[in-house]
Amino acid sequence: MIDRMNIYMSIIRIKSFFRTGVMLMILLFLVIPVFEGFSQALPDVESLIEKADGYKNTDTKQAIGIATSALEMAGKANHSPSLARVHRYIGVLYFMTGDLVKARQHFDSSYVLYTKLHDEKGIAACLNNIGVIHQEKGEYDEAIACFEKSVGLKLKLGDTTGATSGIINTGTIYNYKGENRKALAAFFTVVKIATQTHDTARLIDAGINIASVFNNEKKSDSALKYLRKALTMAEKSGDDYSKAYCLNNMGVAYQHASDMEKAGQYYNEAMALRDDLGDVAGMATVLDNLGKMYSGQGNFDKALSCFYQSLKYSQQLEDKRSIAFTLNSMGEMLNKQGDFEGAEAYLRQGIAIARQLELNQDLRILYSNIIQTFAALKQTDSIGLYLARFGQLEGSHESANEVPDRNEQMKPCLSEKNTSIPYVFSALGMVFLLMIMIFRWQYIRKQNSK
Repeated sequence: MIDRMNIYMSIIRIKSFFRTGVMLMILLFLVIPVFEGFSQALPDVESLIEKADGYKNTDTKQAIGIATSALEMAGKANHSPSLARVHRYIGVLYFMTGDLVKARQHFDSSYVLYTKLHDEKGIAACLNNIGVIHQEKGEYDEAIACFEKSVGLKLKLGDTTGATSGIINTGTIYNYKGENRKALAAFFTVVKIATQTHDTARLIDAGINIASVFNNEKKSDSALKYLRKALTMAEKSGDDYSKAYCLNNMGVAYQHASDMEKAGQYYNEAMALRDDLGDVAGMATVLDNLGKMYSGQGNFDKALSCFYQSLKYSQQLEDKRSIAFTLNSMGEMLNKQGDFEGAEAYLRQGIAIARQLELNQDLRILYSNIIQTFAALKQTDSIGLYLARFGQLEGSHESANEVPDRNEQMKPCLSEKNTSIPYVFSALGMVFLLMIMIFRWQYIRKQNSK
């Protein structure tokens, strides 16, 4: 009887050990992928970046200050993964302010560090960032080359979300260039991938960008079809930032359809939501659109009030690109009023900023409008000068007759949040629980052997 009992207990132990071994293997397979991707930044550095991120949309200057402290901390520790992480994050912040020169410096520094670390995910992210800089400078071939390299690396790593970011950016370039079929092909590729991977966020992004193409073509019905789908998904997923994008762009669509009542309704809804979110940059964009709408209706006092408030928000953020854009809107409005000297003054200020920051895409629009101003003033020499400058910009595709509303394309997919640290702690927690189970099994085994 005793022998049978010992045999029975041995079988139970063997089965228990086997189950524990299987569980260990499963947990190891779950844990290993967590550590792939970005090289880990120091926890204190990551904490400062998270703190800076809280100010990103409301006080970019303060966000840069906090992130700079994180960079100093990483430098003192001489910790390359932290330095790479912070350089890229600061680059994103400078991009948001329109300072492409400083943004590129930080992206380049991050790229060099990630290359030395052989961190392919970091390299891919930096290539995407550098591509966006080329995009904003109108260097479209260089931008597409960066995006394609980035997408290739991300697909190799199985990062479909990151890959679709690069595809969206490529589609945005085609949209800028007026190559709408190519733009739509890129965005529908994102839809296909995102549908297969059940990536709601990217489906929203793709829908907003598809609608942007149709808005640019003044096909309001098609734009609204995709915006309504994206809006529904954003509401279900609680993505208020994307919801605000949708509402703003629905305002643009209704404005193109000459339904100013609905356009104003959606602009105001977008404005209220962005106010709730503390999204100062977003409020500046919506106010610029409202100003254009009022200007088109001949209500110049309301338009000017919107433009001044938009300018105030952009100055608060030190967002030079948005400042240049609003100065252009004010110059365009004064052209409509017949105040050509006033229009020239605002347009010259906008051009000075855009040239300083090498914002070629914005310069095309500003040059177009100031040429119209000089034509009204009959200043042929100035017309010739700015026509020559316009021609010097590669790939000049903007219409000389009309400046677009701030039809927002999604984010230009710059920032990829480093979310690996919480998962690392989760993985370590699983390992800890496993160790407790093993020790408990060993304790029971000892007790049974007594």
